[in-house]
Amino acid sequence: PISYLRVSMSPILHTQNKEALLALPLGVTLTFTVHFHDNTGDTFHSHNSVLNFATNRDDFVQIGKGATNNTFVIRTVNVGLTLLKVWDAEHSGIADYVPLPVQHAIFPELTDVVVGDVLCLSTSLINQEGLPGIWSSSLSSVLQVDSKTGVAVARDS
Repeated sequence: PISYLRVSMSPILHTQNKEALLALPLGVTLTFTVHFHDNTGDTFHSHNSVLNFATNRDDFVQIGKGATNNTFVIRTVNVGLTLLKVWDAEHSGIADYVPLPVQHAIFPELTDVVVGDVLCLSTSLINQEGLPGIWSSSLSSVLQVDSKTGVAVARDS
């Protein structure tokens, strides 16, 4: 019988100094996978389950069902701490609780930018190969970003 469940996250987030992230980056979308185990720690590869999930705060993360029965997707939308509960309705008493702290991963944290401001954006996040990512803006008419350096200029909207 199922003894416990465990939640894992992908992709795995990496930093330049190989240090652990203290929080999930604001704006990231992650897939969480639920693994079921017996009392010796062996993983069940097929089983009947009805996964449920809930958070104590709905303003820090958005959560939805994933591509498979044992996955769900979380998008971080505000800075703060929420607690995620994952449980199996088919097996009473089987649940996991995961703290989800969300913080800024791009610095400096600027709330107001005026036309002509020059920003030097930085982050400690890297990709799986240890390389820095590519900088971009979702609206280049408002914020023009150099894709290699992270230098940005606030433009007229």
